[in-house]
Amino acid sequence: MEGSVWTIPNVLSLLRLLTALPLAWALLAEATPWVVALGLWAVLSDVADGELARRQRRISEVGKALDPLADKIVAAVAALILAGQQKLPLWFVLLVLARDALLLLGGVLAWRWSGQILPSLPPGKWTALAIAGTLFAAYLGWEDWLAVGIALSILGIISSTGTYARRWWAVRQKGTVALEGKNS
Repeated sequence: MEGSVWTIPNVLSLLRLLTALPLAWALLAEATPWVVALGLWAVLSDVADGELARRQRRISEVGKALDPLADKIVAAVAALILAGQQKLPLWFVLLVLARDALLLLGGVLAWRWSGQILPSLPPGKWTALAIAGTLFAAYLGWEDWLAVGIALSILGIISSTGTYARRWWAVRQKGTVALEGKNS
């Protein structure tokens, strides 16, 4: 199966992506056991896919793209529904969506500059976990934990966006140098 996209980590990421629809249904139906189960599945599968990919040495270009895309889509679906239910502040949802759009755009640009999909970084993963915790707190109505989650998420958003921006700059500089070298 060497070189196959159908690795266990990639299948976990794909299944997490497909979780967005049943999670949307569960949130809209306020089916708490399903929301908790699907939310935990999303968080645990996110941790597991990266760990398995590293341990099995099965990190792939597909996985580097699919994993963060699945995270962003599941989080966006949950955040938008929770904002619509007035359980989560709209400004926070817009901040998360803006960050995710910026990360996706930066990833596409880095791919164009380097020809490689850059892997997620630890600050991004920690931020995703903070956002997931915030979404759980919002859904369950845990006001104190919601405030803590929003604060941690904002710190993570600032930190991870800065970390990614520095990496994009370095990739851009290398790409420019490489292009200039070819034109000489």
